[in-house]
Amino acid sequence: MERHPIYGYRQVSFVSWRFEEPSDFLRGKFESLVQNTSTNLEWRFEAAHNWMIAPARLIDQAGQGGEFFNEAVASITEHDQEFCASAEEDFMQIFIALEEESEKS
Repeated sequence: MERHPIYGYRQVSFVSWRFEEPSDFLRGKFESLVQNTSTNLEWRFEAAHNWMIAPARLIDQAGQGGEFFNEAVASITEHDQEFCASAEEDFMQIFIALEEESEKS
């Protein structure tokens, strides 16, 4: 959700999910997709217990183990609406690239 459902301000964009059986093939596809999609901000793909595509700034502010993830999301959302707008625009480009890649398969 790009905008807060009650207040309407932009929220920092990211996506995370979990696979029952993650594969190295998919890991490589997501890493390549994030690296090769033209974006305004730096984005990263992280593969741990959960897999995530997120702005590098969010991952960095969340801490090495992600222990401050919720705090980082709230801080960026509350204090940097321009960053959230750029992330939203980039996120759409990443999803378009993902859709195009899935159509090739």
